[in-house]
Amino acid sequence: MRITNNLLYTNSIRNYRTASEKLYDVNQQIASGLKIQNSYEDTGIYVDTMRLNSELSSLEQASESSSKASSFATNTDSTLSDITEQLENFKTLLTQAANESNSTTSLEAIAVELETIYEQIKSLSNTSINGQYLFSGSALGTEPISSDGTYNGNGESLTAVVGSGLELAYNVDGESLFLGSDSEYTKTISTNVAMLNQTSLYPEVMDSSGTNSSSTEEYLTEDDTIRDMVGDTDSDATNDPDTVFYLSGRDADGETFSTKITMSSTSSVSDLLESIGSAYGNTSTNQVVDVTMNANGQIEVTDLTGGNNVIEMNLFAAVDRDAAAGTSGDADQNSVEDLVAQSNVDIIEFNASNYSTTNSASTIASRADTYESDIYYIGYPLEDSSGDAAESTTLLSDIMPSNVDSILVGATTLSVTATTTVQDLLNTISTETGGTARIEDGQLIVESTAAVSIQLTAQDATTTATAGFSIPDAANYTARGFEKDGNELTGNVSQVVIATNEYATATTKLSEVSGVDTLDGKSLTLDYTDKNGNSNTATINLSDAGSTVSVDLNGDGDTTDTDEIFTIYDGSGNVTAADDVTYQQLTDVISMLTSGSLPTDGVPAASTDYEEYNYALKTAASSVEVELDDEGKITILDKTSSESKIELSMYDSDTGDYSGTTSTALSFMANDAVTTESPSIDLFSQLEEMIEAVRSGTFRMDSESDDPRNMGIQNALAVIDHIADHVEKEHTKIGALSNALTSANETAETLTTSITTIQTDIVGVDLTEAYLEYTSISTSYQTMLSTISKVMSMSLADYM
Repeated sequence: MRITNNLLYTNSIRNYRTASEKLYDVNQQIASGLKIQNSYEDTGIYVDTMRLNSELSSLEQASESSSKASSFATNTDSTLSDITEQLENFKTLLTQAANESNSTTSLEAIAVELETIYEQIKSLSNTSINGQYLFSGSALGTEPISSDGTYNGNGESLTAVVGSGLELAYNVDGESLFLGSDSEYTKTISTNVAMLNQTSLYPEVMDSSGTNSSSTEEYLTEDDTIRDMVGDTDSDATNDPDTVFYLSGRDADGETFSTKITMSSTSSVSDLLESIGSAYGNTSTNQVVDVTMNANGQIEVTDLTGGNNVIEMNLFAAVDRDAAAGTSGDADQNSVEDLVAQSNVDIIEFNASNYSTTNSASTIASRADTYESDIYYIGYPLEDSSGDAAESTTLLSDIMPSNVDSILVGATTLSVTATTTVQDLLNTISTETGGTARIEDGQLIVESTAAVSIQLTAQDATTTATAGFSIPDAANYTARGFEKDGNELTGNVSQVVIATNEYATATTKLSEVSGVDTLDGKSLTLDYTDKNGNSNTATINLSDAGSTVSVDLNGDGDTTDTDEIFTIYDGSGNVTAADDVTYQQLTDVISMLTSGSLPTDGVPAASTDYEEYNYALKTAASSVEVELDDEGKITILDKTSSESKIELSMYDSDTGDYSGTTSTALSFMANDAVTTESPSIDLFSQLEEMIEAVRSGTFRMDSESDDPRNMGIQNALAVIDHIADHVEKEHTKIGALSNALTSANETAETLTTSITTIQTDIVGVDLTEAYLEYTSISTSYQTMLSTISKVMSMSLADYM
């Protein structure tokens, strides 16, 4: 075969290009350290490289995320350590304050120190790092704790991505920390009246043996008798009447009840406690609550189910001093209103409060003082519209509802005008009884050597009996006025969802909190004064046919007039059945009533009822805001005034009914037993209460103090232990999360190293091998160039 110059040239060029490409490729590998530069060079290597790059990117993000989260968690852990230390300091001072030998000056000094610690805890709770608050949940830019101790954040967790499909929380939200609950803790409620043994207190009247000649104050014990508890008018223990105990509340299952317990005078207090336990569901084989009497003569009920937060109790007793031995006489009635109308029936108090009361009795009667002859009491302490004890110069119109036109005093009618005073009433009582009438601390008293038996009945303009008098504080369970501070009113009963033990929210249905099977046919009474100072009465009628609100617009005491009733609608414009009414709808109604903005026909003109409802609601919301707080309590904010005129008492219309046919389904403000221990905490509110207990020297609950419902220092010691334990649990939780985040970060770094190594093995170049290959190819390339040069330079002469 003849080799031509053209063939030699073509082969040389091809070899040149091939060698150049190989040199270029190897040179690129040496320069980049990678086997390929482009995807088409080796698809397998390219796919593996992309996969590993993706994993490295994810690990880099996880490492960065876990690192930042770990820093946040570490700061949280450190802050909680400081809070725990301050709580320990708080408890130390509280323990010092529990020593009853402390003087008022010493207690004040301790209270000041406690306030300093309180402020330090609040400051620590508002710790922020790089502008992010540690305890605000996901609301990182919101300061969690207000100056009044209110929590402003949310209950959301912050999470960090620490791996493929794996997230870890790295915060402790303030809702859990400051307002959390612990399932292993139980709820304990207690009466706040310290019961004294009446036999020891009045031996000259009650003890016929003569062994106890001097009066001594001894707290009642479980071994004492009912006679020791309620006292008697003489030393003959064989002629004593029975005592009727009126018990109402909510049991461990969330069901409400009202019942009467009749006890003989010889029964022991422990027998009464056992009967109370039975009312809550205790049986011979199953105990759901523990009922005891503490060292201060106060009855305590503990729910034995951990985490349960629903039990409530109101307890008072009645004794008819004129009843025959072993009988209840007039002390056994089906309603509180009927009870207070009976003559010579004493009410025994177990609970007292400083809440305002609603006048719900039309008739009150006289009763003799148990131990002091010639002294008779008529009704129960009267208060004016400001909650102050009535005096002789107080106007009756400032004590009684506006529809009270007269008072029937025995056989005499006293007209109630704009100028009629308590003194006018006293003068009439004196005339009717022949005794001397006076008023002390709001209590009408008659002093007379002759027996006094008289009734007072409030009447409207038609001489029909109408609610005009207050009932005993202890007997008034839920018809109480909301507490007011400036322009804010608050109920004291937390609305708790029975099924979950969680606090109710705006979307919760009333039926989910109610202690009865259905709310159909139930009604709520609202006695209120709106923001303009106008007093009125309204009724929320809960019905499956559609719930409505009745308002006494014309002041005649009748709320059944058609033009005084409006329907409760849901957000879609549907009428709402009883069991579907939500707390949002309830608070909307309260807002409309207290703002004075009610749905009215023709506003706006030619509108439907639903549009009128919404129009009134929007108008009301601009001036009065009503909602549930973090503890499920109803709060009312008057936006129009710093000192609001708004007053509100809202209660189940069946309250005070002990007939056994019904019970109070819902309560919002109550003179109930005081909660001394609970599965839930409210850290700042409870610390404030403890400080106040120290400042006032309240070592134990005292019904006669300025704050009769303060838990007292002794109970506070148990509560501070619970708070410290709760915070420590959250501290442990964030510690565990911090460790997990650190571990996740270390794992991400380890995996990054491993994948980098694998990636190097797959796509990386062995430089030594590459250099040898480069040298080999370079040598061959140089040889080829030399050969081509020689071949291409040959002439015909070289072949001759």
